Amino acid sequence: MSSRVLAAAAALGFFLPVLPARALPAPRKIVDYDIRATLDDARRELKGHETLRWTNPSDVPVAELRLHLYWNAFRNNRSTFFRESGGRLRDDQADEEEGFGSIDLTSMTLGGVDLLRSARFESPDDGNPDDRTVLSVPLGSPVAAGETVTLEIAWTSRIPKVFARAGYVRDFYMIGQWYPKVAVFEPRGRRRRAQPGWNAHQYHANSEFYADWGDYRVALTVPERYVVASAGALVKETREGGRKTLVYEQASIHDFAWSADPRFVVKEDLFDPAKDVPADELARAARLLGRSEADLRAGFRPVKLRYYMQPDHLGQWTRYADAQKWALVWFGLYAFPYPYAQSSCVDPPEDGSGAMGMEYQTIFTAGTMRAFGAWPLNGLREPEMIVVHEFGHGWWYGLVASNEFEESWIDEGINSFTEYEMLDRRYGGIARFPLGVRFGSFDLGRLQTIQAREVDRLVTPSWSFAPGAYGRNSYARAATSIDQVRRALGEETFWRAFRAWAERWRFDHPATEDFLDAFRPAAGGKLEPLFRESWYGHGTTDYAVTRLSSTEARDFAGYDDKGKRFDVPKKGSGGKSKEGKKETKAKTQYASTALVSRTGTIRLPVGVTLTFENGVTWKTTWNGAGPWLRLRTTYGSRLAKAEVDPERKIVLDANPWNNARRLGGKQGPSAAAKVRAYALHGVQILLSSPWLLR
Repeated sequence: MSSRVLAAAAALGFFLPVLPARALPAPRKIVDYDIRATLDDARRELKGHETLRWTNPSDVPVAELRLHLYWNAFRNNRSTFFRESGGRLRDDQADEEEGFGSIDLTSMTLGGVDLLRSARFESPDDGNPDDRTVLSVPLGSPVAAGETVTLEIAWTSRIPKVFARAGYVRDFYMIGQWYPKVAVFEPRGRRRRAQPGWNAHQYHANSEFYADWGDYRVALTVPERYVVASAGALVKETREGGRKTLVYEQASIHDFAWSADPRFVVKEDLFDPAKDVPADELARAARLLGRSEADLRAGFRPVKLRYYMQPDHLGQWTRYADAQKWALVWFGLYAFPYPYAQSSCVDPPEDGSGAMGMEYQTIFTAGTMRAFGAWPLNGLREPEMIVVHEFGHGWWYGLVASNEFEESWIDEGINSFTEYEMLDRRYGGIARFPLGVRFGSFDLGRLQTIQAREVDRLVTPSWSFAPGAYGRNSYARAATSIDQVRRALGEETFWRAFRAWAERWRFDHPATEDFLDAFRPAAGGKLEPLFRESWYGHGTTDYAVTRLSSTEARDFAGYDDKGKRFDVPKKGSGGKSKEGKKETKAKTQYASTALVSRTGTIRLPVGVTLTFENGVTWKTTWNGAGPWLRLRTTYGSRLAKAEVDPERKIVLDANPWNNARRLGGKQGPSAAAKVRAYALHGVQILLSSPWLLR
């Protein structure tokens, strides 16, 4: 690989000690939480206490812990989150009268010793002295390798007006990242890290999360009128004095969220593999993956599904259920089956759009509108898309636990890629309307990609993208780059490598190189330009047919090697040869030339097709190594058209409209194709509206 790639990779800790190349049977349990919290509905406050047990996963002693206090991102307009976002996220505006929230520790002890007195806030990413989202806690004596410490922590949180994934609106609550949460201490080799150390980043406008696995026991006390949705399974319920305490347990997760609303209408369903795994999809997966149907079916288990619906969205709960069951099928076949016994889907109110489209383990939020239940908007698959996307995060941030701070594409990009695949296979795309009009998810993702004005490296810390470029690069461009890998390798090769990668990194923490390494053996080096220029560079590519000509070929004229002169016969001269025989008129030949060019730095092999007026086609493959390729031929029919990438395998092509040229000046796609592109752009604008969030 080039020095540029090596330098970029080294800066992010790659190409260093690698964990053993074997799948883990279960996650490495690092931290356990026993949490008790009470909701004060009138004051919009949470009072909580947690017993936190943390085990040093490294081979070195650790002298301090680092905690995330995420809700301090909403403490004031000087936090790093507010400085970067300006109080806006995903087209949602913070309410600066009621929108602030916070988390304040009131006590923290270890073996009866007070730790708060020596704790200090740190801002490792930007040095902002006003940020309060990372707390460093000296422990007095270091925690030895493999040793476990137990902290007792009490806190009070002010709940923000719903914004940026959490908060309240009226009496709806979405409570995520709400408790003091220990950061990740990465041992040597984790994500190819050379030396052990803390990986603890501030809460940025574009960042999400990264945590270790553990077991949770959470007791929530709320007014009796609330219906509560939660991660984990309800194991106990008690009621006293108009309040109820609900106890939930869940093993082997690294996040715990919950929601409450007195208006929730609960619908229950069951994913039953015996009847919900389609026979045709099972057969297709077995063929692509080279595995038996019995082997693929063996890992599935029943999953209890609960949908916490707003009353005015109740008629759409079956759309959520259909999409989630399809996701359970698809992920179970092409990645690995869902390992938990239950899942909860929360449907936020329309005036709580800041809570829409967010993922946590065993619980996620969907999002819809009343209008999606009626024609013509019922042709938009936005509710299904949100379910597939957010539930899909249960794999790409949850079970294959990537670091969303530093490598957001591993979660968002892979998740968008699998979302596109699932929507196109199940629903024919993101939208279907009368007269057979449909818009594919991959089409929309590609359109978003080629419209990019800022092209950052995919491997970029989430807070370091150009303004406005995080979403496009982490989602659509990353997904389209993965699709480019698939098109280069072919379906069987790609999906076998993809499933092998997912199975290997289940319950683990992969880095970028771990994903790319899964495809390198089959690629034989041909994908390195793509990896180098997309994942570690700022590469683009644009293939085009830039020039065509086809003229009548001239007969030989001049002197041959023996000095004999030949003259071009005059047209219409007819006559006889020197021997007196009548000459036969030769068939007209045409000399044709096509010039194909490539701009940008991503070099990929590409097909080129020449089509002649008599309908004959001639095909070749260009390796794309140079800036242009000239094709010449002499044939008995005039050249009519030249096209580069006729099978549309180069999905990163920045301008697909210049891929074809016809003699006579007509260039590019048909008028119908252009109309479709403009319509796709309209759908893109519609899907970017404030109330349609992922």
